[in-house]
Amino acid sequence: MTSDSGTRTGKKSKKRSPSSIPVEQVSPAVLTASRDVAFTLQQLSLELDGEEVLKAVLDRAAHLEEQASGITLIED
Repeated sequence: MTSDSGTRTGKKSKKRSPSSIPVEQVSPAVLTASRDVAFTLQQLSLELDGEEVLKAVLDRAAHLEEQASGITLIED
């Protein structure tokens, strides 16, 4: 059993290091959007899969960037 838990810990470490991106390299809109989406999911007690969360974060980030640049898109 000891080797099993050591393997699990190793897997977590391996997963985190390749996907680690320094905060300085992340768009402020993406950071804000991540916070907004996490807060909304928590408040509504929703559990979405990773792809749905990513889409929500990217949609929110795009909206924030549009607001920041003063550009408003009108969709038909």
